Amino acid sequence: MDGTQDKLIARLFKDTLIIFLLSMFVSTIGYVIDGIITGEFLGMEAIAAFGLTMPYQKFVTIFPSVIVLGMQVLCSKFLGKGELREANGIFSLATVTALSITIFLTVGTILFTNQVADILDAKEELGAIRPLTIDFLQAYSFGLPAITAVTIFTPIMQLDNDRRQAVISAVVLAICDIAGDLINVFVLDGGLWGMGIATTISYWIAAGVLLLHFLKTNSNFKFLPEVVSLKHFRQMILIGLPVILGRGTAVLRLAFFTRMSVALASGVGVAAYAAIENFSGLLEIIPKALGSSTQMIGGILIGEQDKNSILRLMKLALKYSLIISLLITAAVFFGAPIIADLYTHDDATAYQMTLDGIKLAIAFLPLCAVGIIFTYYYQAYGRFKLVSNLTVAGNVGFIVPIALLLTPHFGINGLWLSFPLSYAAFLLVIFFITCRHCGRITFRLEDYLMLPEDFDVSKDKQLNITVTNKAEVLGLSERTQNFCEAQGVDERRSMFAGICIEEMAGNIVDYGFDDGEKHFVDVRVIVKGEQVIIRLRDDCRPFDPKKWAEINNPEDAVAHIGIRLCRKISTEFDYVNVLKLNNLIVKI
Repeated sequence: MDGTQDKLIARLFKDTLIIFLLSMFVSTIGYVIDGIITGEFLGMEAIAAFGLTMPYQKFVTIFPSVIVLGMQVLCSKFLGKGELREANGIFSLATVTALSITIFLTVGTILFTNQVADILDAKEELGAIRPLTIDFLQAYSFGLPAITAVTIFTPIMQLDNDRRQAVISAVVLAICDIAGDLINVFVLDGGLWGMGIATTISYWIAAGVLLLHFLKTNSNFKFLPEVVSLKHFRQMILIGLPVILGRGTAVLRLAFFTRMSVALASGVGVAAYAAIENFSGLLEIIPKALGSSTQMIGGILIGEQDKNSILRLMKLALKYSLIISLLITAAVFFGAPIIADLYTHDDATAYQMTLDGIKLAIAFLPLCAVGIIFTYYYQAYGRFKLVSNLTVAGNVGFIVPIALLLTPHFGINGLWLSFPLSYAAFLLVIFFITCRHCGRITFRLEDYLMLPEDFDVSKDKQLNITVTNKAEVLGLSERTQNFCEAQGVDERRSMFAGICIEEMAGNIVDYGFDDGEKHFVDVRVIVKGEQVIIRLRDDCRPFDPKKWAEINNPEDAVAHIGIRLCRKISTEFDYVNVLKLNNLIVKI
């Protein structure tokens, strides 16, 4: 296999990884900053109260996340078809629905704050922790519509090719939240209520920054109430249903751990758990971003039934996940005293408990990264039942019984140990499922893809070439024609396939490689039954050959003769730009 074929996937993987890291950073940074500054300046009782609100903070994001996932999938589908009006209708519907539900949650929280605190186990016997919990809930709830807006708008920035606005929003959010928290602590003395207000204001400003994108004249996405239709609502919810399962069980896990930490060590225990869980939220960005990149790219490759590229993608994703997670694990282990001091420096017992917890729990990260890569890949393939079962098992099925088993012997350290042990159990289950699927014990990555035998054509019926310059284009026609004839394709269609590849690849190199950057054209030819299927993928600027020929000199039979010839000799000629990659599918 040509080694240069890995470069296009590697470049795409890195680009999408950066995008997901930024978008997840936006949704996490305010939460982490609040936890650190609360622990550093407001004391043990405040960080304990903040910890008790974590299930609430997770719960209120469930429905917006369901809507966002459904919106992303449907908008991508209609954009690929060129149906921008339908995509705008879905975006508008998602915005109206998610914001309506969030406003309802805001009003409900304000009216029934005491009842919400009771559900979160902020009991009267915890003393000052209960009123602090109520203060934060009331202040934080005002920011829920803005948090939802950021959750919706950030992925739209990716679809609308405006990464810059997402980066600006993330920076503004971080700066405003840190500044607001510090002003609250050193100037206003607003306590935990002030921390909640600082987060609320920061998210409203970040949402305003993202809104500026929709005022640009070149923005594809607009809020168009007149095109809102409920016909896509059911499909949008069905696509997002796995999020309900994942987020719902995550809320249950948080509730279980907060109650267990209170039972084992009262306010000190929940303060330590809040610090560990809060910092873990920042660490989990890495595996989730890696998994999301794998899922997005893997979905495209699965649609093309390109087994070799899927295998290369998984190797790349696993390599990145292990290298990054192991480095971070080592850094966190040795930096644990500094991290613990950020949250609990004013209470020696809480500090030591947090320090021990970080050192014991951090081993979860490499195991979590590998597990998420496989889970997100299975979701891209459509194994929703397997993913649902793994999600429930990962969030509560493993960790809860392990914690219940260990805490009688190790006390609260048993809670910390349950983190890495539950992920080890998670990977063990994937191993058993794969071995059962294959009917043997196996450690081959290809087997863990669990693809059916007829998923892709055999290696002898596919030709994969990567072009990096004009000289490499010249031999494509003859090489393709020889390959097709060797597979039993008649001489006429074999010749057409060769001509088509040389013409289209030549156009890409001539007009896409002129910007001084290094580019790749990934060519794949397969013979499937009586059909020759050609796919050309490149990372040059967007170019739709089909539309170009229709718009430019359509009456001139000589103009764009190469494109016209390829369209004429093909049974299908389809183009789509996905993740800033040009993808051309030609069937002969």
